[in-house]
Amino acid sequence: MSRGLLSRKNHAPFLMKVATAICLFSVFFYPIMKIALAGDLPAEVTVRLLGPDNTPLPPEKVPSVRKSDEEWLKQLGPERFHILRTQGTERPFCGTLLDNKKTGIYFCAGCDLPLVSSKTKFHSGTGWPSFFEPFARENVLEIQDRSHGMLRTEIRCARCGGHLGHVFPDGPAPTGLRYCLNSEALVFRETSER
Repeated sequence: MSRGLLSRKNHAPFLMKVATAICLFSVFFYPIMKIALAGDLPAEVTVRLLGPDNTPLPPEKVPSVRKSDEEWLKQLGPERFHILRTQGTERPFCGTLLDNKKTGIYFCAGCDLPLVSSKTKFHSGTGWPSFFEPFARENVLEIQDRSHGMLRTEIRCARCGGHLGHVFPDGPAPTGLRYCLNSEALVFRETSER
């Protein structure tokens, strides 16, 4: 009996290291393995670009943006890479664009596609920038997300496949939708008209 207890004590540090390794794998590497964000995109996608009057141009086919993980990491940096390329989420009430009240357009931090307008931004109280509709329907992809024991609708950039956040059916009129986005997934550019 004493030999069995001694054996368990000697293995405790090893088992702790194994448990830590499993946790780190699930947090950092599982999302990468779970989905190849740009790999799901066709070579060309149909999107609506920004017109000179800050409204969507007619739909047009453009090449999708595909890069290696190394190229994305170099372009985006660790925080944006974690969100856009591995489906990460920033902490609530910490995003730099949460309280932005300026007039303008929010673009994808990965490929510069216009995603949402300040005209559709509203205070949801959830801790993330929220919008009731995208800049153009064609510019966001909706994908069923069953992670974390929930059923949600993930939204991604239609041109680069970057993870933006989720859309929920609890937003204000006229759409009743709440596009809940990560600040790190966006780049804001101010415009003069609303």
